[in-house]
Amino acid sequence: MSVSKVPALASRSDLRRPPRPSSHVVHFYEEDSALIAELGRLIGNALAKGESAVVVATGAHRGGLALQLRARGLDVAALSGAGRYTTFDAEQTLSRILVDQLPDRDKLSRLLGEAITKAKDSARGPEPCIVIFGEMVALLWSSGRHGAAIRLEEIWNSLAEEHSFSLRCAYPMNAFNSAGHSESFVKICAEHSAVIPSGANGLHLSDDERFRTIATLQQKVEVLESEKALRDSEQRFRLLVEAVEDYAIFMLDTEGRISSWNIGAERLKGYKASEIIGQHFSQFYPEEDKLAAKPQRELETAIREGRLEDEGWRLRKDGSRFWANVVITALKDAGGRLRGFAKVTRDFTERMQAERELQESKRRLQASEKSLRELSLHLLRTQDEERRRIGRDLHDSLGQYLSVLKMKLDSLQRSASQNQSPELGELSECARLTEDAVTEVRTISYLLYPPMLEEMGLKSAIPWYLDGFTKRSGIKTTFEASAGFGRLTPDVELAFFRVLQESLTNVHRHSGSPTATVHLLIENETAVLAVSDAGKGAEIGNLEEGRQDWMGALGVGLRGMSERIHQIGGKLEIVSSKAGTTVTATVPIQKTP
Repeated sequence: MSVSKVPALASRSDLRRPPRPSSHVVHFYEEDSALIAELGRLIGNALAKGESAVVVATGAHRGGLALQLRARGLDVAALSGAGRYTTFDAEQTLSRILVDQLPDRDKLSRLLGEAITKAKDSARGPEPCIVIFGEMVALLWSSGRHGAAIRLEEIWNSLAEEHSFSLRCAYPMNAFNSAGHSESFVKICAEHSAVIPSGANGLHLSDDERFRTIATLQQKVEVLESEKALRDSEQRFRLLVEAVEDYAIFMLDTEGRISSWNIGAERLKGYKASEIIGQHFSQFYPEEDKLAAKPQRELETAIREGRLEDEGWRLRKDGSRFWANVVITALKDAGGRLRGFAKVTRDFTERMQAERELQESKRRLQASEKSLRELSLHLLRTQDEERRRIGRDLHDSLGQYLSVLKMKLDSLQRSASQNQSPELGELSECARLTEDAVTEVRTISYLLYPPMLEEMGLKSAIPWYLDGFTKRSGIKTTFEASAGFGRLTPDVELAFFRVLQESLTNVHRHSGSPTATVHLLIENETAVLAVSDAGKGAEIGNLEEGRQDWMGALGVGLRGMSERIHQIGGKLEIVSSKAGTTVTATVPIQKTP
C-alpha cells in the first residue's frame, strides 16, 4: 500500500510528543526500513533523555535498531551494561512463555520482570520512564495464531498497569490482506491506546479515533488490493486457458451444463462457444453411454473422490467419434460446497489405435511363438521316436547280424586251431573286431534310447550312463540322489536324461575338467538335476540370454535342452565362472499314474 493513501491528520508538534507513560501503541508498517526508522526515533529519544528501553524483537530488527542508535551517537554496549538498554530474541522468548500454544502472563512476567525492574532503577530523572518494544504478537499473527496474538496484547496491557511502562508493538500490513482478518484487526486496534497507520512516516498520531479509522480503511484497502491481485491472476489464467489449442478445457456448473469454452474445445469438438455454452456435457457421449448414465456417474465420482480420469469414445458436432482422455475435477469452495467442475479432454485416437495395433502384433507374435513351440516339441518328440527306432534297429537287426557273424568266426577259429591252419591268426583278429563291433553297436543303441530308462527309471539309468561316460572319456564322475527320489513322468525323465547327456558332452569337449558331479534331488515338490564341473568355465551368462541367441563353443545342443525343459513346464539355468560350470534343470513334479 502506498504512503499517498494515508492523509496527514495531525500537526508535527502533536505527532512528535513522546508517548505518555503506560500507553500501548500499535504501529502498522509496510517496509522493515520504516519500522526500524520509527523505532530508532522512539527509543533513541528515550535513551537520550535518560530513560530506559527493553526490546523484544527478531534478530534482523534488533540489528537494524542498534545501527540506528549508534548513528544517533549512543553507546549501545555501555547502555546495555548499565541496564538501560536490554534486548531479547522474540522467537526464543515466545517459545518460553507459551502454555498449550497460548501466552502465559506469569511466565512473561517472570521472564521480563527483572529486566524491567533493572531498567526502571537505571533510568534517570524524577519520574523514570521505560519504553518497551515487543514483536512477539506479530510472530503469532503471521503464523496464523490470531487468538493467541490478541491474548498476548491483553497480557501486555495487564503488565503495563503493574509496571508502568510505555509499550510499542508492530505488525506488517500485508498480514491483514484477507476480508476474514477484519474482525481480528479491529480487536487488535481496541487493545491499544493509539494506532500508527502505515505511511505515517514514524510520527506518533494523537487523534485516536481518526487514526483507528485510517488504520481500518488501510486494512480494507489491503484486502481490496489482495482481491484485485487475485482477480488479475484469475483473468490471466483464464486468458491462458482460452488460448490453449491442443486441449479442450471448459467449465461445468453443478448440474453439468457448460459454462466456459476454450479454443482447444472448439477445435476438438467442432462447437463454437455460442453454440455449446449452456448445454449439458452429456451430448458428447455416445448413446450407449448416455443410456448407461455414464455422464452422471462420472460427475458423482469426481464429487466423491475429487477428480476422475477416464478414456472412451466421445462425439464431435458432426457425429464422428474420437477416443478421448478425460479428466473431471470437482471445484469446491473453502467450506467444501460444490461450485462446479473443470473438464480437460484430449484426443488420444492415434495413441489408442497404435496401442491396439501393438496389442494385435503381440497377439500374433504370441500365436507364432506358440506355433513355433508346438513345432519344436513335435520335432523333439519325432527326434526321440527316431532315436528309439534307430536304437532298436541297431540292437535287434545289425546287432543280431554281428552276433551271428561272431559265432561263425568263433566256430571257424576252433576248427582252424584243431587243424593247425595258417589262417588261425587272421580268424582270431576278425573275431575280436566283430566282438568290438557288437559292443559298439549295443552302446550306440543304448545311448540313442536306453531301455533301462524306460524299464527302471532315471535314478537307475544315470549310474549306468556315468559308468560308460567315465570309460569313454576318462573323466571321474560322482552321483548323488535323494533317498526318496522315485519315478517321474516319461517326458520329464527323458528330458533330464538328454540334459545329462549334453552337459557331460560339453564337459568332455570344452571344459577341460577332470571331474564331474551329478545331483538328482527333490526340493519343494520340484525335481532338480544339476551337473557341475571344475573346468575353465564359459561366457554363457544366464539362460534368459542364452535361450534366444546362444550360438558358439557350446553348440546348439544346449538350446535343445532348454527347449525340452521349457516344454514340460520347467526351466534351465547355466552358471559359469572360473571355478567351473553348473547346469541346473528344475521341473515341478507330476505324479505318475
